[in-house]
Amino acid sequence: MNYIDFIIGALLVNAMPHLIFGLTKTHFLGLFGYSSKGNIGYAILQFMICIVLFCYKYGYEALLNNGYLIGGLTVLILYFIFGKFLVRFYGKIENI
Repeated sequence: MNYIDFIIGALLVNAMPHLIFGLTKTHFLGLFGYSSKGNIGYAILQFMICIVLFCYKYGYEALLNNGYLIGGLTVLILYFIFGKFLVRFYGKIENI
């Protein structure tokens, strides 16, 4: 492992909380301020930089053979797709 691997992993892992805080409209400081759109934008930026760095370092073919990165990317992509729906759905459930 070298420094670029650490940066790739840190970007991927750090994108998740910013995406979640953005979707739940929780004020959390990101690169673009405290707004929910700013946090979602920051998550997308980190996601794209992570993919670009990985493809630059190892190539696109290696992306498909790295199970750890594919697992993290899958969870992040599913949150990008279904996150807003899940927040709305579970936000409607009242405590019994």
